Amino acid sequence: MFNLFKKKEQKVENPATPLRSVYAGNSQLNEWPNGDDNSVQPWSLFIEARSKLKNKQFKEAEKVYRQILSMPGLETRHYMQAWMFMRYFLKVQPAPDTAKRVYCVMVEVATSTGVMGVVGYADYSARSFHSSGGGVTWEKPNDSLNGQIDAMLKAGENAVNAIPLVLVDVLPNPPKQADHILINIATPSGLYHGLGTGDFISNDPYAGPILNAATDLLGALESLKK
Repeated sequence: MFNLFKKKEQKVENPATPLRSVYAGNSQLNEWPNGDDNSVQPWSLFIEARSKLKNKQFKEAEKVYRQILSMPGLETRHYMQAWMFMRYFLKVQPAPDTAKRVYCVMVEVATSTGVMGVVGYADYSARSFHSSGGGVTWEKPNDSLNGQIDAMLKAGENAVNAIPLVLVDVLPNPPKQADHILINIATPSGLYHGLGTGDFISNDPYAGPILNAATDLLGALESLKK
């Protein structure tokens, strides 16, 4: 399982590692966006909310974040970031009917050369990242990967609704031991995550389908490079 992750690579620092938080919608307050000079929405709204947070105008900050959440058609990570900031800084939790909505699923595996992974989003964009650098960015130029992304999101939804996964606000560190796999499922409530060996994850009735779907999506992304 996940044979695509086991190809031989030169051991170098993984340039995708600093981007993990960006991929998972878990960037720091001052990083989403960097700087205060952006008049394009929703970036301008994130800047406005950040300013209100720093000035301890918490109710006003929440209103701005909720305005972002109400905007249709944004990149999924904007919704993920708005919820993260509300949970972390304002202690605001989502309503039960939206609490476990799956925004993205990210699967990472530790190999002898570093961490490799794939992530699929509810807006049907996707990313892959590799120990040797590179990877593929998919911004949904067409619907050809919708099926693979849907399968990954559905498997994540089944997991968060069926088992008591660990829920956190801050993205866990990547797996370090070879052949260990980390699954992160981003929701308005936070990041549900699970860590285990490849064999354990493959054989788990809920994690296994996530791994299978992630493998299929990774293969589809890799084929775009040929």
